[in-house]
Amino acid sequence: MDGPLTRRGLLRGSVLFVAGAAVAACGGDPLAKTKSTPAGGAPKITLNHWYHEYGEEGTQQAAMRYAADFTKANPDIAVKVSWIPGDYATKWTAAVLTADGPDVYEVNDVSPNMVKAGQVTPLDEVLGAEKSDFDPKVLAPYTWGGQVYAVPMIIDPMLLFYRKSLFQKAGVAVPGSFAELVAAAKKLTAGKQKGLFAGNDGVGALNTMVPWSNGNLLIDDRKIIYDDPKVVEALAGLKELYDAKTTLQGYSTDWWDPGALINGAAAMQWVGLWAVPGMTEALGDDFDAFPLPAFGPGGRPVVNMGGWVQVVNGKSRNLDAAKRYVRWLWVENTAAQTDWSLAYGFHVPPRVSAAAKADKLTSGPAKTVMDAVAAHGVKQPALWTAEVRQPYTDAVTAIVKKGADPEKTLAEAAKRSQDILDKVPVL
Repeated sequence: MDGPLTRRGLLRGSVLFVAGAAVAACGGDPLAKTKSTPAGGAPKITLNHWYHEYGEEGTQQAAMRYAADFTKANPDIAVKVSWIPGDYATKWTAAVLTADGPDVYEVNDVSPNMVKAGQVTPLDEVLGAEKSDFDPKVLAPYTWGGQVYAVPMIIDPMLLFYRKSLFQKAGVAVPGSFAELVAAAKKLTAGKQKGLFAGNDGVGALNTMVPWSNGNLLIDDRKIIYDDPKVVEALAGLKELYDAKTTLQGYSTDWWDPGALINGAAAMQWVGLWAVPGMTEALGDDFDAFPLPAFGPGGRPVVNMGGWVQVVNGKSRNLDAAKRYVRWLWVENTAAQTDWSLAYGFHVPPRVSAAAKADKLTSGPAKTVMDAVAAHGVKQPALWTAEVRQPYTDAVTAIVKKGADPEKTLAEAAKRSQDILDKVPVL
């Protein structure tokens, strides 16, 4: 769910739930009385809950069911579920500029700018005593000034998957270092088969993951640290991988879809846990996973922990009701959380206790992933926002693809990133 998954003809628009009844809400007054409205009149409050358009079948219906169940338990609060297609980030960003935006919505990141603008509100009371049942690593990027501004909905681990039969045929072992990964990719590249698929540009998430695996997270609190010999070294390794023409490029789908691995276009692929059911259906037990190996002696293996979180609009006219709803659904209701994570797609429930009880995560490649997350999971630093990292992304492209001088290019980019970061408010 963390990437732009394949879309299937899901329903558009929104649905309002009032005291157990679903009312199509494509326009007009959502509180208008209908034959389905209870005798006592419409609920006193209507919450608007925005979701991005998930790709897995059944997710929209599940979101509607959760809203209906909440309204049954809380008949004074109706919930209007809005399924937002297209460029969700642009749409929610515009919508929350005013009090007419969604009361509850989902995001990947929470920035200080969002906090300062009142687009989110503290949710410590929503997490309550159950806060200790959430991985601190997962909560950390959403914590500002000692307050937590989001409740995790799903965790999406991303790492390397591989075809066991192709490894066996080529006499390749699971790589234990980045140098071994490069050697394996070269050996596994034959004919139309490439050794590795990380993205259609030939680099993908490895632009950040490889430096992470060499012990540099690119940013340390409010200081840009990627102008560093460790990053230069990591990007030299990434350039070697790229120049060897071992990475698949220009495939019909991008890294988030496991098609390249399934179809044998690549022997290894950077992809997320969400792809496991599709790979299992297509490949049986002919695949497994491993973290991105440590780059060098001072590095570490890396599993990237993505995901979606729930926030409450600080401008909402119904803050208390919105918090009540979020707590009911994303903190207390572990059955719904497990259903949301594992009944339609394949993700990790964010509450540690719920994940531990999820049978689907206790065997095969899923267990490999869960073990790797426990040992090597890394969450993107909160201030590594799209704006801050853009100069770095441009620098990596210049270094890896165009042969630009790495020290000079990173130094210049780091100054631009730092200038942008310095403008982010301090909380």
